[in-house]
Amino acid sequence: MKSITKKIAIILVLITLVNVSCKKDTTSPTPEPEPAPANGSAVLHLHTNVDTIEVADYDSIYVMANGRKISISIAQLYISNIQLVKADGSTVDISGLTIAKTQPIEEYMLGSVPAGNYKSIRFNVGLSPASNALLPEPSDSTFYKPNMWFGNTVQPWNGYVFVNFQGKIDTSNAANGTIAGMQTFSYRIGTDSHLKSVSMPDQNYTISPDQTQFIHIVIDYNKLFNGIILNGNSNLNVLSPLDNTSSISNQIANNISSMFIYQ
Repeated sequence: MKSITKKIAIILVLITLVNVSCKKDTTSPTPEPEPAPANGSAVLHLHTNVDTIEVADYDSIYVMANGRKISISIAQLYISNIQLVKADGSTVDISGLTIAKTQPIEEYMLGSVPAGNYKSIRFNVGLSPASNALLPEPSDSTFYKPNMWFGNTVQPWNGYVFVNFQGKIDTSNAANGTIAGMQTFSYRIGTDSHLKSVSMPDQNYTISPDQTQFIHIVIDYNKLFNGIILNGNSNLNVLSPLDNTSSISNQIANNISSMFIYQ
């Protein structure tokens, strides 16, 4: 009897083992993690020019292609709302970045961006209404720039100067005046109404993974004089928010988008 019982127990164990071995594994396999998107980086390389001449130093005398003499004492502007345009027309926003472009500094890091093929870049010259009303801390290197204020202190009801272009220029009709006869000019363009958008023409470039792509753009400040009669003294100064409501300020502001060309 014990022998029979023992045999039955062995048979039951074998049946259990067979059932376990034949049972399908219903455990879902662990999915493979999605590969991280490949990124590169982009740098905006901005050159300060008057006509075809790169401004190497403030207060030097330059002679433009038409023979007109000019010297620059300040050339600065704000660039904001930067977008890189991909080859398929979609955009990559460079959010949170505002560039205070000055003459001595040419390279501005845009940061990490998706690798791929691109065809253009868009940006604003000036500040959004929200940024234009900010009160900066002294530690804020972008907005705490007294030469980009309309007064001796930052005044949010007036906003910031978007483009500050000052110097001396030959105002003779024939562009053949003397250095001694050059007249001072000061264009301080700002206010919300003069925020300008710039869309660069298509020029293909590629941002490769783990590589840095430079986007070279020339800023030709001479373009601001387009349509301006230089031998009229009243046309040489736009200094205040009130001045920024004049027809001269509107003409200068409308010239801003033509200042930018690829190098």
